[in-house]
Amino acid sequence: MNAYKKVISDYEALHPDVSIDYQTFPYDVYNQKLKASFSAKSPPDIAEMFGTWVPEYSKNGLLAEIPGSEQLQTEYYEAPLGGYTLNGKLYGLPLEFNIENGGMLIHPEMLKEHGIANPPATWDELVADAKLLTVRDGKRIKVKGFDFVSGDNITFTFLSMILQQNGKYWGEDDHVNFQTPEAQKAMSALTDLVANDKVADLTTFGGELDTSDYFFQGRSAMTYRGPWTVAAGLNTYKVKDFEYVPVPSFTTNPPSFSAESGWGIVASEKSKQQKAAVDFITYMSSNDNLLAWNQSTFTVPAKKAVAENPEFLKSNPYMKTSLDILQLGKWIGPIADRDFFFKTINDHFQLMATGQEAVEKGLQNIEKTINESQDQHK
Repeated sequence: MNAYKKVISDYEALHPDVSIDYQTFPYDVYNQKLKASFSAKSPPDIAEMFGTWVPEYSKNGLLAEIPGSEQLQTEYYEAPLGGYTLNGKLYGLPLEFNIENGGMLIHPEMLKEHGIANPPATWDELVADAKLLTVRDGKRIKVKGFDFVSGDNITFTFLSMILQQNGKYWGEDDHVNFQTPEAQKAMSALTDLVANDKVADLTTFGGELDTSDYFFQGRSAMTYRGPWTVAAGLNTYKVKDFEYVPVPSFTTNPPSFSAESGWGIVASEKSKQQKAAVDFITYMSSNDNLLAWNQSTFTVPAKKAVAENPEFLKSNPYMKTSLDILQLGKWIGPIADRDFFFKTINDHFQLMATGQEAVEKGLQNIEKTINESQDQHK
């Protein structure tokens, strides 16, 4: 909030004829409020949107085009721009790189106590280390060796494991294709972590706390989570004895991954102040303003020049793991209903991990259910 107020104040100082009324809303009502305002033809001049929401608006001609699309697309990483792009044109600009892959929280002392000198460098090492690090109290897991069982990371890890095999998960007509050898191998390995390797379980899935909260409470040795969790460890839990390190690729290929386009700003096509709104977006997206915004919000830069600025890493040293792989990120793709997409994969993952559904059948059900949803939103 303060980051927005600062850039708004600076812009108003440069443009005395412009006044920006900044309003905030709780996250759980914001998306519906946005939809209602656009449907009622009384949208805000400028709105913050999550990138996955944007196509619904841009396809219906509700957003103003950002000029200079061709040049801007060279200045940003691919994944953050995906949701804001339609037919080669940009309808808004991302403020962050919404990355949930490539890095994990670890307790170095836990590794040392189990004779592990360094973080795992390969997937096989990751699984082997996770088994050593798992602490049991009878049949119950007391400390998880490698916790990845969260609402976001199950899906993101599955998709990244497909990409790291040089596979694809989109077919034709905006349909997913999970009937591939790569998808089968990825989901089998993922469910094995729970069913056979037993380095994690489903006991806390869907609860009030995030997997990172359990990590900072000492209930997991390695937790696959995005870099935004680092701030919670430092500021909320006051934990200092942890590191944020790379997650090895599932294969010998580079650790490519899928990412949603994160939070960004758009301007309404119907705005009477469209010129000023677009100008503010351009102003906020300058290298200096984005650097300040990303630093103060502890978010990963979507713009290459900001991510490559030594000042950013200097102020956020825990971000190095994420910064090193941003160029490997791929846009997650044209998901019509984000929550439904993730929930479908998560629901069937639980069935497969507990032996209630075979992997092959589970992937068939996921594909069928998601593609029916995709068709409903056309």
